[in-house]
Amino acid sequence: MERNEIYGNQPKDTVIDFTPYLGTWINSNTKTTWIDKFTLTKHNEQIIMHAYGAESLKDWGETEVTPFVDNINEKAFCAKYDHDSVESLLAANMNKDLWVIAAFHKFKDGSQPNFLCREFYYRPD
Repeated sequence: MERNEIYGNQPKDTVIDFTPYLGTWINSNTKTTWIDKFTLTKHNEQIIMHAYGAESLKDWGETEVTPFVDNINEKAFCAKYDHDSVESLLAANMNKDLWVIAAFHKFKDGSQPNFLCREFYYRPD
């Protein structure tokens, strides 16, 4: 079987509309040590993520996200944060009205091994 027979082709001329996903998203893991919640907003056609941490780094600040779409129009994004002690690459995809974020954390001082966490975020409405 060909790959395209299984997954289909990437849609042509698809506008990636993140409007339905703008707003605040809460981590379903109440004991997280990473991102407790985040907001997605739109400024001048750019999607901006503002993340809030659960422990020592309470306000991660804002960063631009790069939106993606798959062959069945499911949404995804990636974002990067670079703080004093850690660099974080976030890869998110929408699944059943949840954002699933795989966060790859690289500790700059080598005090901890690089770390991956995957957490689920829901909209509080």
